[in-house]
Amino acid sequence: MLRKTVWALAFLLAGFGGEPAMAGALSITDADPVAVVTIPDAWTSSKIARGVEIKTPDDEIYLWFELVAPGEIDTVQKEHNGYFDKEGVTITGASETMKQEVNGKAWSFTELKAKSKDGDSIIRYIAINPNVPSGKIIMMTYWASLDGHKEHDAAMKKLIDSLAFK
Repeated sequence: MLRKTVWALAFLLAGFGGEPAMAGALSITDADPVAVVTIPDAWTSSKIARGVEIKTPDDEIYLWFELVAPGEIDTVQKEHNGYFDKEGVTITGASETMKQEVNGKAWSFTELKAKSKDGDSIIRYIAINPNVPSGKIIMMTYWASLDGHKEHDAAMKKLIDSLAFK
């Protein structure tokens, strides 16, 4: 349990390296703008059905922020599994899901160890309850190579810290 807590806190709070320049705030969804996130200037984003996809210029990290009803979580998971299968990603291990409160919001963290044709990867699923009337949650999916995870740590810290709820 201590290891999982350390992982979660490290992901949210630790940062190494220089300070990346950050672009303007990006709404997770236009139809139901419950939260915004600010991404580094060089990163790209595109709208997807339930939210936004974000990636680093070197394609070492992919992020998805999606607003989903609790009953759609399994559907989202299956979609992501299909995508990972298509990309040649194999899940090799998983952590238990850890829940904690972060800045007054309920967060749930699950980390998967994975391998792709390019080597070891990390996949994280983070469910965030923004406490909105619709009951929807923000599902953040993080897929990174180990090198990309290390290289973009400071930028990820700033991105997570930038998450603001409306």
